[in-house]
Order: sequence, then structure tokens, then C-alpha cells
Amino acid sequence: MVMFKKLFGRNKEKSSVRSLDQAHDLQKGDALKIGFDEHPEISNQQFFVQKVTGLDLTEKSGFERRIFHIGNTVEGRPLLMWIDDEIGADRLAFAYGADQPHVQEMINVEQFAEIFSPDRDHLVEVDALKASLQGNPWLSTPYTEDQAKEVYWLDNDPRSVATAETISKDETACDYFRLTSKDRQAAIEAFVFSGGKTDVYFVKYLPLYKIEELMPSG
Repeated sequence: MVMFKKLFGRNKEKSSVRSLDQAHDLQKGDALKIGFDEHPEISNQQFFVQKVTGLDLTEKSGFERRIFHIGNTVEGRPLLMWIDDEIGADRLAFAYGADQPHVQEMINVEQFAEIFSPDRDHLVEVDALKASLQGNPWLSTPYTEDQAKEVYWLDNDPRSVATAETISKDETACDYFRLTSKDRQAAIEAFVFSGGKTDVYFVKYLPLYKIEELMPSG
């Protein structure tokens, strides 16, 4: 009987269930539930991590940002989330992608276009449009430029890259611009890739407790 148990694996211990105690450790397939919030795109919603990518913001010192792709808004805009520690304590950063028509509806695009001028000698300041500011809780005003540099996107989970010196075929360099609100609770990020392709995101920073539950994939 003992031999049959060994042959059929009855004595094998059950594989341990992976625990997920903090958002830093989210992986593809994991789920998270957001509690009530003023931003309708994420309020009382459950999301699945569809993909994890990385962003190197300091020229090959390592991918400081693990970006969780958590789906799309009702309007089809991509939703991203990451853990931000720039001002000290960790907080959540949520962002949604905006096409050109949407950007034009939200902010003063003449001011925003200045950020892409290579000859400017001043920090760019951008105002949200009054009508949009009242109807979109993702917005703040004014925004002031605080970063402009080259960065690297990694189309893969940074944890799959062994060291900061590793060069991955999934890396793409691009120009990065960020404008931040005075209270540092909101931002606009723009990424300009080779050929002129430009991605714009409206960002809002929220406390960690907005995540009510973390659920590891099966």
C-alpha cells in the first residue's frame, strides 16, 4: 500500500498557495479591488493585471517603475497603475491614456505644445480648461513642468531583467516630459517615440488604502 501511495503521489504535499500582501508584488493575472473613489473609472471596480511593463527614469540605473496594465475605461482609454514613492511614503498612481482630441478638450494645448519645443528656455506651465476641470476629477491646475529627459520603456516585467546593466530587446528609448500640479496630487506625462508617436497620460495619486483587496491568480 505504501508503494502505491508513492507511485500515485498521495504522500506529496499540496503546493503552497502564493500569498499577495502588497501591491508591489502584483503579477500578470492577479486581481485587485478598488474601494469607493471620486474617479468613476476606478471606483468600486475589480481589475485584473493584464500585463506588467517597466520604466527606467534615470538612464539605466534600473527600472524604477513597474507598471500594471489593468484594462480600459468605458471609453476605451488604457488604464495603468504603479506604486509611487517620489515624495516619501508609498502611494498609488493611476493613469489613463488620452488621444489628441481628448487632450484638447482637457487642457490648453497651445501651452502644452511648448513642452516639445527644443529651443525653449523656460519651464512650461499648463492650465486645465475650466469646463473640463469641473467635470473631470483626474484634472488639476495649473501643471508645471518638472521633468524632461530620455527614458526607457521595457515591454516586459522588470523583474524578468536580472540586473540594471542588462540590455533587453524589449527596451525602447523615448523622450519623457512630466508636468505636476502644485499640490503634487496630479500630473500629465508625455512620451515621444521615434517617428513622432506621442502617448499622453493623465495621472492621479491616491493613498494605498484605496485598494481594498489583492487576489493572487490561481
